[in-house]
This record gives sequence, structure tokens and C-alpha cells, in this order.
Amino acid sequence: MSSWDAAPRLKVTGHYAGVVSRAAGAALDVAIVLATFTAGVAGVDVLSRMVVGASLARDDAGVLSTVALATWAFVYMYASLAIAGRTPGKGIVGLRVVMADGAVLTGRRALMRTLAFPLSVLPFGLGLVGIIVQREHRALHDLLAGTAVVYDWGGRVAEVPGPLSEFLARRAGAEYSSAPIAERATDRAGAGRRASQDRRS
Repeated sequence: MSSWDAAPRLKVTGHYAGVVSRAAGAALDVAIVLATFTAGVAGVDVLSRMVVGASLARDDAGVLSTVALATWAFVYMYASLAIAGRTPGKGIVGLRVVMADGAVLTGRRALMRTLAFPLSVLPFGLGLVGIIVQREHRALHDLLAGTAVVYDWGGRVAEVPGPLSEFLARRAGAEYSSAPIAERATDRAGAGRRASQDRRS
């Protein structure tokens, strides 16, 4: 057995996603949105030339393109979250958006999160600082919508080399070694029930 096979492995599903994985997912989403939008515009322009013999290029095309791109980005994000609880970019890196207590994301919260997202990005990205400094790695739009981003790798474990795995496990409060979000919610509920029983007794 190789040292890699013998290395400790960590199950990360349910843990809050950190800044690197969230940035990777966001970068993939931006690339997907731009690529699909560009392909769509090019396709419509080709059809326009074939059918009516005119191009879509106009003097105000810049404004229209910006509005169309913003609309497409909104539809892409909201529809993905409402249907699957994740965007394609998040799915590729193994992330999922859930309710703050770990429950499945609802369509209403998906809409709230999508609408609140510009508030995190537009003021110089200040709303994204929470991903770095907050224990639960929640950005402003997560806090406003009552959502969180967690790892969702199913039953798979993270194939991390032993020394790194051991270091992460030793870190107090580290995102990998902390209890998953659903377990913490269960622990809080159990503690509340025990306290209630103690008061009655």
C-alpha cells in the first residue's frame, strides 16, 4: 500500500466552503455566463443576417448588450439555485447553497440571494469580505438571504495527503475540522431540549 493510500482522508460534505473554493466556483460561473451569452448573441446575429439580411449591430448595442448580459446572469443564477441548489460552477467544484440551518434551499431564498448578490459585489466587493473573516464564511448576500455555502461531495472523502490532513484536523475552528452545519443545528436543538427538560424537572 502506498503512502498516499494510507494517508488520512477527510469527509468534508456539509462543512462551510472557504474563500478559495467559492472563488473558483464564481470564476467558473463568470466564464460560463460570458461564454453562453457570447455564443447566444453570435447565433442570433447569424440568424438575423440570414432571415432579414441585417446585423444586430447598432449604435446603442453597448447599452442593450449590458442589459441583456445582466438579465442572462440573473436568470442563470436564480434558475440554477432554485432548481438544483447550486450553479454549474459551484457544482463543478463540489459546492451547494443551503439554508442557514442546513435545510434545502427554497425558491424564495434563491430569489432573495440572487437579488442581494449585487450588494456584495458593487460597493468595491466589500460585501464579500465576510467569506474571509466570518466563521461561517457567509457573504453579505448570504446573510441577507439566510443562506450558506457548503461542500457537497456526497459520500466521497477528500483525498488529502496525510500531513496536510493532520494539520487541518488540528486547527481549532478550521472549516474542515469543524462540525458540519447540519450537525451543529442538531446539537443546538438537542441542547435546547435538554435545557427544557431540566427546567421541567
